[in-house]
Amino acid sequence: MIQLINTLANLVLLVFCLWAVLNKHLETQALGTSALSLVAITSFVNIMRPDAFGFWSEQSEVVSNVAVAILAVWFWRRWHQCNYLRKR
Repeated sequence: MIQLINTLANLVLLVFCLWAVLNKHLETQALGTSALSLVAITSFVNIMRPDAFGFWSEQSEVVSNVAVAILAVWFWRRWHQCNYLRKR
């Protein structure tokens, strides 16, 4: 059951990251695109778990957590820039 939930969560992350990178109305800039791409790649690896990736297949959860943390900082910066700085 946990593996199914993990797979669904990774699928949602993968679809969201692809949508965010390919969306013409969302300006992700370099840091956002890099973080979204890293999350999408690690989500794909978490879903597929290919043996050919070796280390990446085993450590993809850790890399995914780091990528999501980078993405969270990027989202906070974008929110702060759009909401807080406009009020000044």
